[in-house]
Amino acid sequence: MFKSIRALSIYVTNMERAKKFYTEILEFDVSAELGPNLCFLKFKSGQIHIYLAGGKKPTSVDNQTSRLIFFWQAEKSAFEVYTALKTAGVKILQEAPQSVGDDTFCFQLEDPDGNIIEVAGEP
Repeated sequence: MFKSIRALSIYVTNMERAKKFYTEILEFDVSAELGPNLCFLKFKSGQIHIYLAGGKKPTSVDNQTSRLIFFWQAEKSAFEVYTALKTAGVKILQEAPQSVGDDTFCFQLEDPDGNIIEVAGEP
């Protein structure tokens, strides 16, 4: 039925804070800004496109409730990415990347608005 996902929307409360996080920490590039509450981002590979929708109201959730998790494949090892993000002060939800089989390790982090991003990579 579907061939691919063109873009993902991420709701944020503060556009400038979110742009800084996604560009400076996660290394996305801004591809377009359409007013104060809409910013399109792409990853350097061109394979991941997201857009930040600003001015949204966060809801109170925890990691046990049903929610959307963005799953991103790391360019480097999961442990290298984990260490770099932890050093940058990013809130990480595990003590270390966890094995999920097939020589793949995963961990979850939160963006400044509490959106959960899961990162996967080789050891």
